[in-house]
Amino acid sequence: MHIDGDKFVVGRTWRDPALDAAVDAVRDGYLSAGVVLLRETHGDPELRSLRVDALSAAAVGRSREIAELFEKGADKADVLLWFGGTIIDEAWAIRGGGYASTVTEDRFKMFFATLAGAHDPLMEAARLRPDDPVPWEQLMGFALGMQLSRSDENVIWRELVARCPTLFSGHRARLQTVAAKWGGSHEDMFDHAREAVALAPEGHPLSAMLALAHLEYLLSEQNRFVEQNKMMAYMKLSMTYFSDQIVRELKEAERQWTGSMKPHPRELEAHHLFGGIFVHESSTHTLAAQHLTRVGNRVPKAAPWGYHGDPAEEFAGALTKLKLPLPSSD
Repeated sequence: MHIDGDKFVVGRTWRDPALDAAVDAVRDGYLSAGVVLLRETHGDPELRSLRVDALSAAAVGRSREIAELFEKGADKADVLLWFGGTIIDEAWAIRGGGYASTVTEDRFKMFFATLAGAHDPLMEAARLRPDDPVPWEQLMGFALGMQLSRSDENVIWRELVARCPTLFSGHRARLQTVAAKWGGSHEDMFDHAREAVALAPEGHPLSAMLALAHLEYLLSEQNRFVEQNKMMAYMKLSMTYFSDQIVRELKEAERQWTGSMKPHPRELEAHHLFGGIFVHESSTHTLAAQHLTRVGNRVPKAAPWGYHGDPAEEFAGALTKLKLPLPSSD
């Protein structure tokens, strides 16, 4: 499917005009805009996490310039957190998002050497703001990339949840670290997703972790069958996967959020996750449509649409499958 790329905004799954403006400014080299945005997040870890993610991605290639902000009177903890997050993104840009088998030895060396520089700034940011869970969330990405032991990852995870047990991005990062593709297992991943649902307050999008777990499982199985040249077996799995029990559990998790939905910085991501899993099963297409008509033209780079191709094209394909019109531009 060929689509007009101008119709979609990829990688900005938020309703935050100030963040849109700051991301544009940071990409153009005006880093002070990021400092202002981070200053506003003290005491709001969900917003802080979202803005750190967005601003770090926007600043890739400018980490040294972020370090220079110390001399301009910026909050030291904010700068260190942003600096560490940007180094992580710079490292992953070197590595690429593919499986380890697709990464050359030279790229791995550059990846590890770059990523190692994120540890000390993030630990210092955590020391300066002891109640802030976001440095620990960023350290989870560091630990995953550096291939630290599960016991080390568990220490970071405990520090995070001690500060904010329902941090959306923290649970998303934890789900990845225990997933089979990163050395965990499907069982560990689903256990974590179900624990997140049980922990999620009514009206909180954290229950979307269950949708993400199913998306990760289906992706893993697709890759396995492709490697074994057994696409018919995968097609059979995809047609029979959604048992009554799985559908019921997903619907219950979805209702836990939408039954009394409250505003949340990550709500667009959760709509995409639930919409992305419900579009797979014809009996849940109505629910899929309810979620995907709420996201406008904002499309995430990764799950659920970036896992199978161009995110905008995959999202547009889902809308077509649901017989929904393409969204208008912002």
